[in-house]
Amino acid sequence: MLSAALANAERGFHIFPLHTYSKVPAITDWENRASRDPDRIRAWWTRGPALNVAVACGPSRLLVLDLDAASRHAETELRTAREGRDSLAALAVRHRQSIPVPTFCVATPSGGYHLYYRADRFPQLRNTIGLLGPRLDTRASGGYVVAVGSRLQHGHYQVLDPREPIGLPGWLAALMTLSPPTEPIRGENRPHHRDAYVRAALANQAARVRAASPGTRHRTLLLAANSLGRLVGQGILARHDAQAALYDAAATHIGIERFTHAEAERTITDGLDYAAQRIAFLA
Repeated sequence: MLSAALANAERGFHIFPLHTYSKVPAITDWENRASRDPDRIRAWWTRGPALNVAVACGPSRLLVLDLDAASRHAETELRTAREGRDSLAALAVRHRQSIPVPTFCVATPSGGYHLYYRADRFPQLRNTIGLLGPRLDTRASGGYVVAVGSRLQHGHYQVLDPREPIGLPGWLAALMTLSPPTEPIRGENRPHHRDAYVRAALANQAARVRAASPGTRHRTLLLAANSLGRLVGQGILARHDAQAALYDAAATHIGIERFTHAEAERTITDGLDYAAQRIAFLA
């Protein structure tokens, strides 16, 4: 994976390591520590040669459109769920714009796509979940994407279009800077109250996982992921932030009574997916 890490850095991307076959950061404070320095990168991958690679979007001055594929197991499939690429096409038609391609494009193991754009002119952009359309998320400042060359248990990330990322179209940036309506949270929906609520939820669920007793680790982790997954489904918590907090908490139990990295990640994914799909189904 060292060659994949260096290749992404040579493209101008600030990168950092993820756990092997995982989307979870292998370091803390990843946004500030992400780097293009070959020596730092070699040091990371010397310690863990099979570590996956992530691109930190903010330091890389990128915005990435994450076009999800429709899940075969999602309850929303019973309704009118669409793939992310269909949502992007519909969005372009609705605003009388061209679909913003070609640009650097990566195919994901689940059948989705990552479209990369230079966002130098829009440093204020952050992550969104479903703001632009169904199965159409964005990663910008405060977010990351799994980089080309990385591998999950069910496949790997591969380049579909190797050309350089084009500039983010202004019309898309404008849509992402609009303030969407939000539901009140505990009587308040002002941003600082919402942020405090999310931070408290992350801290509380992480503490709950760390304090789990033998024999209850799996269920406690699943319930904590389900709780945070509701916030992910509402678009007020980034999925990777929930994953990282839960995984860091679960790491205190890994290696005890056959509790493994793979089991922890699978349990977190199951809990987040179920809760987020329930939110989408009830919306």
